[in-house]
Amino acid sequence: MTVSESQEHYKSICYNSAYISLTFIKEYAEALYGKPADEWCKLMYEEICKYLGSLTDGTDEERPTAHP
Repeated sequence: MTVSESQEHYKSICYNSAYISLTFIKEYAEALYGKPADEWCKLMYEEICKYLGSLTDGTDEERPTAHP
């Protein structure tokens, strides 16, 4: 793989990851449709923090662990 191909591959991975993340946020925001603005903001903030925490901590609260 050339340097140029490697850069394009990395760029593709970044775009794909951003798309998945933004789609997740958009779907959650749509699920909260109709909530009062203050509640909507609070819930969105909590969900984003939870999502970021799972990425930075390397954990996924919804996925069971293989070992107890």
